[in-house]
Amino acid sequence: MSAVNSNTEVGSNKYDADEEHLAKLGHKQELNRGFSLFSLIGLAFAILNSWVAMSASMSLALPSGGPTAAIWGILLSGVGSLAMATSLAEICSAYPVASGQYYWTAILAPAGWGRSLSYICGWINVAAWVALVATGGSLAGQLITGIIAILHDDYVLQRWHIFVVYLLYVIGAFLLNAFAVKLLPVIDKAALMWSLAGFGIISITLLATAAPNYQSADFVFRGFENQTGWSSGGVAWILGLLQSAFGLTGFDAVAHMVEEIPNPALNAPIAMVSAVIIGTFTSFIFIIICMFTLTDIDTVIISPFGALLTIFYQATGSKTGAVCLLMFPVVSMAFATQGILTTSSRMTWTFARDSECRLPCVCWDTG
Repeated sequence: MSAVNSNTEVGSNKYDADEEHLAKLGHKQELNRGFSLFSLIGLAFAILNSWVAMSASMSLALPSGGPTAAIWGILLSGVGSLAMATSLAEICSAYPVASGQYYWTAILAPAGWGRSLSYICGWINVAAWVALVATGGSLAGQLITGIIAILHDDYVLQRWHIFVVYLLYVIGAFLLNAFAVKLLPVIDKAALMWSLAGFGIISITLLATAAPNYQSADFVFRGFENQTGWSSGGVAWILGLLQSAFGLTGFDAVAHMVEEIPNPALNAPIAMVSAVIIGTFTSFIFIIICMFTLTDIDTVIISPFGALLTIFYQATGSKTGAVCLLMFPVVSMAFATQGILTTSSRMTWTFARDSECRLPCVCWDTG
């Protein structure tokens, strides 16, 4: 009994220390610290989902630089993202508040500039996270309509089909965030495990079914395409970086969840950097595998089924097999949408809490 009381006291002291640190930074504890380091890494990686995001948006890189942009662009973006994540993680360790960048701007800006720069930074961050909510559902819409197209030859894609799928994903994410808040840490852990399991299963399947008909190493690591309309190959290659940069976007989600995790000064930086490292590694390996196992890059670029599903089909030779493999990215997009909406809501909430989110005809009540 004494051991139980001792453990409870230690846990209570830990949370008291977190609340005291938050109070020193000008805020009181209003959220439940129900996330663990594992679940926070899961949330961050669910949002990045780098190997899924990069493969689902492969149509950006393949006509704009080809395999070289898709593969080497990941390393370039990975190094840049890791540098940014490390810098933000260091600041987050010193100032672990959900306000994130705009709070840090107010603290670190030159005298006399803090308030105005913080206001601008905050609005940019809020707008960015609200806009990012659209990505998971819209990419899922493209994947799902691609499935319908490959299974039904007479299917004619309409733009509203993608929009309907987008709405379903966003509404589902809203319902989870509104009515199942206590389940979010568990869902985020599941998101990480699902994504990594999908990465392993799809990679092994593609290599096994495509053997021995792989593309040459010269094609994979040196192949170049320019179907952008720009005469400059350099411009085309830079445009191809959009794919890898997109797949490593959103790691600052950790900063906006720090008031819901114990010992945020230590755990938040670990989660932020870990998400970028895992994302860069998995996406680099996965895109290499995709390049080795595709058979016709021109067909992949123009395919109405989408680049990723077409690669799966070319590698497996089976429509059913390709669709089954695509279920991993489709479900991962649902996890991503939920995580993005969670972070977006926290960002909007903390901006309102700091009395910066003033909109006409809106009354913010943050307690």
